[in-house]
Amino acid sequence: MPSIGQMIGCVALGGFLSACASTPPTTEKVASTSASIRAAQEVGAQSVPEASYYLQLSLEESEQGRNLIAKGDKERAASILTRAQADAELALALAREDQMRHDAQMAIDNAQALSRSSQ
Repeated sequence: MPSIGQMIGCVALGGFLSACASTPPTTEKVASTSASIRAAQEVGAQSVPEASYYLQLSLEESEQGRNLIAKGDKERAASILTRAQADAELALALAREDQMRHDAQMAIDNAQALSRSSQ
């Protein structure tokens, strides 16, 4: 299983590579950014402090990207939307990590309780 550092590195690399492509945003890019934000919200990123920070950034960047599209600045919008999607994906990964840590701690606690009760 990849470590959190590796997952963060992959998200950052993906964002960088996407930014290098420099394609103007389309409705597909706006939709994929929105989907990433929605996925982070659905796993509860807003209730995990570090994930919440990146979720909020992605929401603000998404709004900024939409405003830039409305003004006709598609190049800057593409960059902002790419960053928004990367931040949303990072929020998602951090929220999942938090849940995995919680589940692992519960398993440890249950194993310790079983061990004590069998002695």
